[in-house]
Amino acid sequence: MNVKYLSPVLWVKLAAAAIFAGYLYILIKVILFKFGDVNVSLLGRLMLETAEQPRNIVYRWQSANLTPLVSIRENLAGLPHMHDTVNLFGNIALFVPFGLFLGLFVGCRLSAVLFYALFVSLALETAQLISAMGSFDVDDLILNALGAGVGYALFAGSGWARARTNEAGGSSKA
Repeated sequence: MNVKYLSPVLWVKLAAAAIFAGYLYILIKVILFKFGDVNVSLLGRLMLETAEQPRNIVYRWQSANLTPLVSIRENLAGLPHMHDTVNLFGNIALFVPFGLFLGLFVGCRLSAVLFYALFVSLALETAQLISAMGSFDVDDLILNALGAGVGYALFAGSGWARARTNEAGGSSKA
């Protein structure tokens, strides 16, 4: 297929897919590599250590926060300290584009956006647990889902959602 014959709609879909792929890369970079370089050899070395010493996962699981709202309360109490501010609002902000993208380009409903956000967040938290590149925190799941919900709300409150409703002949997924 010749590139000059691609329709504008297909170009928009390709651009949206590329932007979403870039966003996922940034999400992984920030959550797993803490703003540092994406070091695949380091990740491989950590995964090998985990495979050789699986008891370390048990230790990291025992030190994980599995009680909802514990970290959130601690972060709220620690405001305006930089670490608490970044942890609390950063976890929300990181997933705002996720909810916006799913609403805008995929046409997901809020329930689906929250499900996918929880799934991706759980995958990233589990990767932190297994790779020892962070700690598992159930509150991160809550904050990430909240961020995706905010992104979806931005979509739903925009003219884009109404335009999508009009295009679909009144049967909106928004």
